[in-house]
Amino acid sequence: MDYEHESREAWESERQTAQMDTEDITVLSVKPLREPCVITIPNKLRTLQDQVGGMIETVYPFEDPVAILLNDEGKLNGSIPNRGLYDKSGNLYDVIAGTFLIVGLSEEDFCSLSEELSAKYMEKYKIPERMALINGRIRMLPVTDSRKPRAKTSQNQTFGKKSRTDEAH
Repeated sequence: MDYEHESREAWESERQTAQMDTEDITVLSVKPLREPCVITIPNKLRTLQDQVGGMIETVYPFEDPVAILLNDEGKLNGSIPNRGLYDKSGNLYDVIAGTFLIVGLSEEDFCSLSEELSAKYMEKYKIPERMALINGRIRMLPVTDSRKPRAKTSQNQTFGKKSRTDEAH
């Protein structure tokens, strides 16, 4: 027995941290009200915590070998609601608050996302969401980018009607 460690859990945690400190990984970063982006970061506990803004919690909502790393106090510390988690029927069952990462999973550690999984989750989380309370139920609504240029045809022009301004010209 190794007397330096008070428990097996402490030893396992230390071993996992040491394994994580070995290489860079490519992950998907999903920030509130923004499209996801692919980033490459050191696979270090401190770096992962910095990316999500606090202590990490890991959730496994998908059948793919991926995990979501999020701030375990995101809902408590005032982080902006980011994206919803939905069951197979499309029903919202949880809301992730703050920035989160989608990472690949190997047998023993986090790893880079494959290009295929990166593209899949990039598409899944492409459209930002905003939380709303509708009829007493929490909903996540898609947010469109209002900065994108719109077609410059007015309703009057669309239907062939002339406004007084048009008639003056």
